[in-house]
Amino acid sequence: MSVRRPTVVGMSPETLRLSPPPALRPREGSGSALLLALPALGGVASVALVASMGMGASGTLRTRSLLAAGVVLVTTVGFVLVQLDRQRRQQQLQRGGSRSDYLDYLGGIRETVREAAALQRASLIAAFPDPSALPFLTRAPTAPAAAGAGPLPVRVGLGSRPLDLLLVPPERTPGEPPDPVAATALERLLHLHRTQPDLPVTVDLDALRRIEVDRSGARALVCSAAARYGPGRLRIAVLASPELLGRWEWAKWLPHAGSLSEDDETGPARLIATDPSALALASSDPGHLVMVLDGVPHDQDVTTLLGRMSSHSVIEINAEAAPLATAPDRCSVATAEVIARRLSSRHPQTAGSPDTLADLLRADAGSRQRLRVPIGVTHSGAPLLLDLRESAEGGDGPHGLVVGATGSGKSELLRTLTVALALVHPPEELNLVLVDFKGGATFAGLGTLPHTSALITNLSDDLALVDRMHDALAGELVRRQEVLRAAGDFASLRDLDAARASRADLPSLPALLVVIDEFSELLTTRPELAELFAGIGRLGRSLGIHLLLATQRLDEGRLRGLEAHLGFRIALRTFSAAESRAAIGVTDAHDLPRTPGVGYLSTGPGALVRFRAAHVSSPVAPRDTTPPRVLPFTAAPVVAPDPPAMPGQPAPSFLDSAVAAASEQAGEDRRAHRIWLPPLRGTVPLTALVPDVAADPDLGLVSPAWRSVGPRTFPIGVVDRPREQRHEPLVVRLDGATGHAAVVGAPRSGTSTLLRTLVTGLALTGTPAETQFLLVDLAGGDLTSLSGLPHVIATADRRQPERVRRILSEAITRADGDNPSELFLVIDGWGGVRELFPDLEADLAALAQRSLSSGVHLIVSATRWGDLRPALRDVIGTRLELRLGDPSESGHGRQLACLVPVEPGRGLAPGGHHFLAAHPGDPGEFTARVREAWRGPDAPPLVDLPSQVDLARLLHEHAPGSADTLTLGVGEDLAPLRFTPAELPHLIVYGDSGSGRSALLRTIASEVVRTHEPEEARIVVVDPRRSLLGEVPERHLLDHVATPDAITSAMTDLAEVLRGRQPRPDVSRAELRARSWWTGPEVWLLVDDHDLLTAGAALMPLHDLLPHAPEIGLHLVVTRRAHGAARAQHEPTLRILRDSRAPVLLLDGPPEEGPLAGPHRAAPQPPGRGLLVTGRAARQVQLAWLDPAE
Repeated sequence: MSVRRPTVVGMSPETLRLSPPPALRPREGSGSALLLALPALGGVASVALVASMGMGASGTLRTRSLLAAGVVLVTTVGFVLVQLDRQRRQQQLQRGGSRSDYLDYLGGIRETVREAAALQRASLIAAFPDPSALPFLTRAPTAPAAAGAGPLPVRVGLGSRPLDLLLVPPERTPGEPPDPVAATALERLLHLHRTQPDLPVTVDLDALRRIEVDRSGARALVCSAAARYGPGRLRIAVLASPELLGRWEWAKWLPHAGSLSEDDETGPARLIATDPSALALASSDPGHLVMVLDGVPHDQDVTTLLGRMSSHSVIEINAEAAPLATAPDRCSVATAEVIARRLSSRHPQTAGSPDTLADLLRADAGSRQRLRVPIGVTHSGAPLLLDLRESAEGGDGPHGLVVGATGSGKSELLRTLTVALALVHPPEELNLVLVDFKGGATFAGLGTLPHTSALITNLSDDLALVDRMHDALAGELVRRQEVLRAAGDFASLRDLDAARASRADLPSLPALLVVIDEFSELLTTRPELAELFAGIGRLGRSLGIHLLLATQRLDEGRLRGLEAHLGFRIALRTFSAAESRAAIGVTDAHDLPRTPGVGYLSTGPGALVRFRAAHVSSPVAPRDTTPPRVLPFTAAPVVAPDPPAMPGQPAPSFLDSAVAAASEQAGEDRRAHRIWLPPLRGTVPLTALVPDVAADPDLGLVSPAWRSVGPRTFPIGVVDRPREQRHEPLVVRLDGATGHAAVVGAPRSGTSTLLRTLVTGLALTGTPAETQFLLVDLAGGDLTSLSGLPHVIATADRRQPERVRRILSEAITRADGDNPSELFLVIDGWGGVRELFPDLEADLAALAQRSLSSGVHLIVSATRWGDLRPALRDVIGTRLELRLGDPSESGHGRQLACLVPVEPGRGLAPGGHHFLAAHPGDPGEFTARVREAWRGPDAPPLVDLPSQVDLARLLHEHAPGSADTLTLGVGEDLAPLRFTPAELPHLIVYGDSGSGRSALLRTIASEVVRTHEPEEARIVVVDPRRSLLGEVPERHLLDHVATPDAITSAMTDLAEVLRGRQPRPDVSRAELRARSWWTGPEVWLLVDDHDLLTAGAALMPLHDLLPHAPEIGLHLVVTRRAHGAARAQHEPTLRILRDSRAPVLLLDGPPEEGPLAGPHRAAPQPPGRGLLVTGRAARQVQLAWLDPAE
């Protein structure tokens, strides 16, 4: 029968579950009981059989039968007894084997427990050594950095502690008693080893707010705590009565007892005093404060002081206090001073302050490696090195994450890392791209580093820069791939660097660190940037691009797609535990003190290091040239006479000094490749694009280079191409299909300035004999300031509507002619054409369609593309779009148009690239330079309408027309303005006082008299103000009436005569065609001051005859004031005349009256000047002047 040996099952590395002891009696099966019962039953049966067989036999036979039965019975009983004895011996043997096996098992367990106990003892002794051993230790038993934000265990003595290996006893089976020997051995094992004696006993300072201990024990506790925790984690202060203060003089050597806010002549002030108010403690001081009270009561002042601290413990000296351990630690004053002195040498820096970057770089000078720099000190005081190389090269990179709340020191950490890398790497090995979504204070002063390829700030104020940054970084990815491909199809920057070691002809490609501060807000604004960052994460390893993302708040969703590429993560103090967990996997960063620069570095699962960042923004202390002084070092403040004040400027920061040194060392020839060119801001002078402008004796002021490029080809601005990392001139060619140009932009977008740039560029590439201008300013810009150029034929603005019309008409006329030079009609404000000269809009559109062959070009500006009708827009080949008021109207799409900044001159060039229009400079200065350089004749000026035309002289200088032609003045072409009676059946004249309307009636009457005999024409004058008395000779005068009654009577008589001229039913077609069915003179009805007639009723008898006036020889000329003309438009007489399409002459009048002749309005004009509207045509005229009759 065999017994299975029990096994040991371990639940975990710290847990050991014990197997149960064997049972006292093994359980037998039913087969064993049956085996013992069968012989007994067989014996009994045999006795019964023998006895029954001898019942009737003789006595001898019966005796033999009984003897045989007895033998059988005895044999059977003997067999059973032997079997029982054998079974008992077997059970004893089996029980002994199980017990022996279990005791062997417990022996193995005992060895395991002893090894665990020895390991536990060694570990505790190493971590919590006896205070008497601290002076002899070569290395302080510091706590691990990862535990810095947790408990603060400190040794207080020796005592019993539970075994770290948890022994779990077995569960007992009910009704089955264990073997007593084995059970006793198990109980003894558990009793002896569950608790280990004489081990270091600790208390948690973070959990205990008050500890009472005697003075020797307090010294031991303070020394153990100071040796285990650095000054950044633990602060020590002592408050003692004056008579006991000397017993704590030794504590002055502790670096933990130095103030962070006050210094004296020997360094940080000591936190040892007799009065709480004398302790230089601040609520912002980092770490846990241990306050020792010796002979000082724990009163309100102490409570108030401790209440300002984030974490504290109080050690009160009490000689009768109960011991904290079985064997409490003891420490003499001499031993405590030795320990404090040893600790002061291990922490030479100012308490709580990290090493400066200069010190860290100096310490790392002998072991520098590529892309590995110190950025601070760990919790134990060792330098913290950050390696940006990828893990395959033994680094922590290539990409990383920094998270820190406001005031956590995130910006300073980024500056420290940037400056450290720049100081140990030349620009040929490392370049920097520094991006700050908000403000720009993070990287202030780093833009002048020779390593800086791009400094991009204030993206939140100009979101267009975000897209520009996207293009720049995407372009850099492409550029680096092209460099590797061109150098020899290298797969990575590492392969290129390896090849350059033996081939000096290969190009260098420095590593690139892209630091993006506030990337979380950046992704909120432009979520599509996450794809770019992920692309850098994938390609950065091979292209040498390292990405460092920094943010105040971390949304774990923002890292989606980037987690796999982040080699290291840095968490300073975070706003929430969730942000800490998202950054480094644990919540410890949320519990960090409010000390700037304190954080955790995680380089992988479980690899967590607490550190404090070095600083670079603080001023560098000037070198002290005063001789050293020997001063006593005491716990009390040390005061010495102040040294004489040294005059001078404030010391620069280490960052400023480092940037200046790096710039001086690199010089101008070793600057980083510019990934980010300056945005298009400010003003680009046109002279910067055409620097070769000079005076030529034959060509005047000219740009030889651009003149040689091609006809009318020149730059007008700068195009921004961030993806290609360059700026290039925006060149226009106003020739051929691109001969017409349009500049469209919202008000104040720079359209007028760009028009001046176009004119200036044309003037610099063409002489006045080759290029000439007609300039019209309807937008209130400054286009007319170029009127002094010898190229300019004429200029006008919206205050000169008649001259504007004259210029537009001149251009329309020249479009049908043969021009010896290229003529450019430049109109600033196309909306003004549509508003003030609607009749010319179609003519100008037609001009654009046919004029290029005649050398006439159209350049216009508008506030929106919709202002240009399709017929005109389709023939404009050069389109320049500035910022639009409604981006949806952009020809480049709304998305691009929305990104154009609100800055004059900014727009979208063909292809959708941003551009900045060049500024032409001072027009007066430019005009003077051109005139000084040009020695030829100016462009012939446009002849204007004369201010006065004498009728007699006009008739004398020009050949008369047909016999019945009336000459009324001159037109825009200075030719006589003539009409036959058939061409002028009626005429409406609007004009205010002094505009010349009565003079026109006088001229008409004179011309009718001159061209017609009394038998051919008679004149009726309606003159309420009697201003035309005596102007019509008696032989031509039919009637001259002024009063209402006389007017009504005259009109009634005239209507009666004219009705008699209406064709009779018997009039033939020939008579109708020749108008010969009546005879008599034609009647010219001249009505002056029609507005003075009562509601127009005076002319009512003629209303039904006016539509037939040409047939019956009636000509009606009506004049009235322009003021109030809008209200008179529905007056019957004027309405009938308008319906008959009578011409309208608009003399001087207010535009506010609105349209008076189709879309045309009156306008301020000189006397006799007017706009003659005939049908859809309109032209400027100057009426002839005839002196009044005496």
